[in-house]
Amino acid sequence: MHALLFLHDLPSTLVYAAFMAAAGGSAALACLLLARVVRAPQTKETLDVAMRTGGAITAALTLTLAFCAVQARGQMAEAQRLVQAEANAIAGLTRAADRLGPPGHALLPAIAAYLADVSGTEFRAMARHGRDGSTQRHAEALENAAYAAAAVLPDSLAADLIDQADLVDATREARLQAAAAALPMQFWVLILLLGGLLVATGPLYPARAHVVAMLGIQAAALGALVAFVFLMDQPFRGEVTVSAEPYHAVERSLAHRATVLRPARQVSH
Repeated sequence: MHALLFLHDLPSTLVYAAFMAAAGGSAALACLLLARVVRAPQTKETLDVAMRTGGAITAALTLTLAFCAVQARGQMAEAQRLVQAEANAIAGLTRAADRLGPPGHALLPAIAAYLADVSGTEFRAMARHGRDGSTQRHAEALENAAYAAAAVLPDSLAADLIDQADLVDATREARLQAAAAALPMQFWVLILLLGGLLVATGPLYPARAHVVAMLGIQAAALGALVAFVFLMDQPFRGEVTVSAEPYHAVERSLAHRATVLRPARQVSH
């Protein structure tokens, strides 16, 4: 499946079309090309066995896909929780810096620069490229700014500020670890095996137009289910993906704080 990851960058309608065409075309061609080779006796007993076998394989494949969809949905929910936790940590650091007065206010530009890089650069590309160098530099600059601010604060306030900065770093690492989350390869091997077995029942049917069409439609429907699971398999890639809205909410909060602090500084001067 790694060779197909580029499909995540396509619109979901094209992904559905690709999987449905591949599945439906395989089933139809298997019947058209191999039925004459197999030459299964076209008796009621043979067709009954073929239909029962196909039904059993279809049921097994459907149950497997349903289980995979639940697993993929759980992965996506966990990834969204990690993004929300990171946004909450950044918001917490922002509030802590705001409460500290001038020493903490010096942190706000570093927080804003780091957050802009996370939401604008690293979040979009981390599934393909992992840790972003520019975001890493902003993270280190933020850590240095937090330690510089803590140096002039009382011990208790300094400890709270450092703990909050460490939490921002820890939640980022957790998100980066989850960037490569995906269903285990064994699930995809099982899906391919069951799909192959279903296609292999095609030559048992007569290669008539309505039979070939029926087999193609049935396989295309299962292909659509496989595409659905595929689209949810990578929480940080494609159209069906984790939302970056928690970051944007913190960015709006930071922008609001900046507009409030600017008049206050002018009055103090």
